[in-house]
Formats: sequence, C-alpha cells, structure tokens
Amino acid sequence: MIWLVLSLITAADQPRLLVSARVSTGFPDLLGASVTVHAIPYVDVEAGGALLSLSWLVRAGPRYMLVDAREGTDVGLSVRVAALFGYKRVDRASDVTRGFHFAGTVDLTWWLASHFGLTLQFAGGGTFDPTRSNRRVLPDLRVSFGVSL
Repeated sequence: MIWLVLSLITAADQPRLLVSARVSTGFPDLLGASVTVHAIPYVDVEAGGALLSLSWLVRAGPRYMLVDAREGTDVGLSVRVAALFGYKRVDRASDVTRGFHFAGTVDLTWWLASHFGLTLQFAGGGTFDPTRSNRRVLPDLRVSFGVSL
C-alpha cells in the first residue's frame, strides 16, 4: 500500500517509460531474456524466459523512481526499484519447479536521449512451489543488461 501511495504522489514527475528489453544471467537461469512493459507510470508488467533451464515467467508490480538525475535534460542517470509478483516455471533435467514467483529489482539506467537508455538490472527473489515436499522455494538471482525506451 505504501508503494502505491508513493507512486501515485510522484507519478506526475516521472518521465514516461515505454518498454525495457534485457538479456540476463544468474541462477537458476544461466542465459535469459525479458521484456518489461511500463504499463502506467507506476506499474511494470514483465515476461521472460531462459534457454538452458527452459524456464519462463510472467510478473507485475509497482515501480518507484528513487533517483532521476537528468534535471530537465535528456541525458543522465535514473534509479528505479520494483516489487514484482507472478508465476514462474523452471524445467531443469528431471526437476520441475512452478508456482508463485516474487522478486525485488533495482534498475540503473543511463539515458542517452529522452527515450533511449542503457539499463543494468539486479533482481533477487524466488519461486514458491506448493507441490514440492522438500525445497519449496527456489531462489532466483539475476543480473541483466539491456535498453530502455
């Protein structure tokens, strides 16, 4: 609730983001890609997948701009954080994990123009699989690099 209130207060001051596309590496997804649609000024909707672990995810949640150092220009740094929730499925060899997925992200974007920037994202969270009797939460850690428009 606090995220929503803070986002609504600052939504008018945030530059309009459209989409971010990234390639990533991490655990359990060694090589992946994702696309985030910045649906409205304070909500992200993301879909992604990975090749080596044959995983895919869909998640959404609130986003908040911590820093926007562009100061009226088109060039500069912005820092955003997001709390995302959704579904993820990971197929590894004979092991399948699927269920509720949660993650926190930090996005650092260096804007080269008003709607073009290079993005570095750090994400951490996990996938809760209620069908498993042993390890019910599969950790998820990623570093991603891409572009934001």
